[in-house]
Amino acid sequence: MMESILLGWQTVFHPVYFMMVVLGVLIGILFGVVPGLSGVTAISLLIPFTYAMEPLNGFLIMIAIYAASIYGGSIAAILFNIPGDAPAAMTALDGYPLARKGQAGRALGMAAISSLVGGSISVIAITFLAPQAAKIALSFGPPEYFALGLLGLTVVASIDANHQLKAFVSVFLGLFLATVGLDVITGVARYTFNSTILMSGIDFVPAIIGLFALSEVFLRLHKKALRQKMPGGGKAVPRFAMPTKEDVANVKNTWLRSSVIGTVIGFLPGAGATIAAFVGYGAAVSVSKDKESYGKGNIDGVAGPEAANNAAVGGAMVPLLTLGIPGGAVTAVILSAFLIHGLQPGPLLFEQNPEIVYTLFSGMFVANILMTLVVLVAIRYLVKVLDVPYEYLAMAIILLSLVGSFAINNRIGDVWIMFFFGLIGYMLKRYHFSLAAVVLGIVLGQIIETGLRQGLMITQGSILGFFTRPGSGIILTLTILALFFPLLKRLMTKREIPQD
Repeated sequence: MMESILLGWQTVFHPVYFMMVVLGVLIGILFGVVPGLSGVTAISLLIPFTYAMEPLNGFLIMIAIYAASIYGGSIAAILFNIPGDAPAAMTALDGYPLARKGQAGRALGMAAISSLVGGSISVIAITFLAPQAAKIALSFGPPEYFALGLLGLTVVASIDANHQLKAFVSVFLGLFLATVGLDVITGVARYTFNSTILMSGIDFVPAIIGLFALSEVFLRLHKKALRQKMPGGGKAVPRFAMPTKEDVANVKNTWLRSSVIGTVIGFLPGAGATIAAFVGYGAAVSVSKDKESYGKGNIDGVAGPEAANNAAVGGAMVPLLTLGIPGGAVTAVILSAFLIHGLQPGPLLFEQNPEIVYTLFSGMFVANILMTLVVLVAIRYLVKVLDVPYEYLAMAIILLSLVGSFAINNRIGDVWIMFFFGLIGYMLKRYHFSLAAVVLGIVLGQIIETGLRQGLMITQGSILGFFTRPGSGIILTLTILALFFPLLKRLMTKREIPQD
């Protein structure tokens, strides 16, 4: 095994292969920054070009795009409150308030380093644990995914300590919106109002673009604040916008915790970076002593989801390479590239082509380092965008929102969905409801519903069967503990206060 790992590292630094990684990083960041032009779009467009490439060249550039595009979405989320994809929605919660306080460079630098830490830890883990992790992933069925979805929902309890009731109302709104479209089991149309646009359900990207980006423009228009500048755009940013020693000391535990969470969630087919970001953010809030500061510009709120969603990228390679099971849209496209070149991912791939597997792992590690270096150098130029008066930025945001929403499926209906969610987001912001909780409900709703209904079929209608299965039982127990931990902590604190 060690020989294969060393061969992988030696191969990735061959000039041609190294250039493929560099090119993939640049493409990934570019496609990640623009809403709608995600990593899956870039890799899908690249597939025809891989026909003429040596297989390893094609795989390395796709792996690098995958890693870099996940981080790229956080750049627009921090600067403009436009999450490039669903995972970046959690980064926007604290990243955008930091930018509005004149600390955009600090937020972007923390996001870059957190991505490096999460991505690196996950690559190291999968290099040595991939076959064993695949066995764990195989044991997951509908009950386990239902339990995982519920665990993700516990984030709601910590999203906004000052408006928890409104956060729960928001998540139920998101869960309701997740039911729109064709029933995944019976095929019955639900809440579509005979509209073909809604038959396929509500796509995440138009929804989060409307909720976060367009709603901010509407809110500023309402407050007549379009002519204001974003603060801090012209602030001097160092050549390398590295986090301070104080920031590193504050987030080092979050880095480790979120990296482990992201890697483990990445192992699970269908879970992916989105759930990892939500759980990573929720875990950071739940153990913090300053919960009220989250959502208002806490640097820990940037580190948690960024480390988790980039760690999930590495984890997602485990079911793909060891079982031939894609964990999401990006890995499904990468799987098709393997098949095009006559390679079947699975246990035999590790035995017959170990040089490809371990070169890909090494390529992911190198891609994370290059991505971080590129972003840290570019931050001083990125924040200059904030010098532009918001009235001009608003037009650019609306244009990007239109392009991003349309580019997903080339459907004008998604643009209307984006405008609809922009209005919903505007109303929710005005009355202090939680946008993150709505997104959480939309993302996890289908996973929870499908897992529950299919799980009840497996357990013959017994909800207790979910607790007797080891995987779902452990996760459900953790969910219950996570829900009641804040209450127990408050009770214990009250007992410790001496009575006069």
